[in-house]
Amino acid sequence: MKLLKFFAVTIFALTLVACGKPTAPESAKEEGYGTTHEGKPAEGRNELPAD
Repeated sequence: MKLLKFFAVTIFALTLVACGKPTAPESAKEEGYGTTHEGKPAEGRNELPAD
């Protein structure tokens, strides 16, 4: 039973190492808010409300 727990913890730790850290950008650029990934203005339900 102890060996099974050891392997479970080892596999869990290796999984965390293999996945690495999140790939989100370190800082968001404010000029990109409200645009698509192509830099075009958003349309429809993704459009930002006018202030």
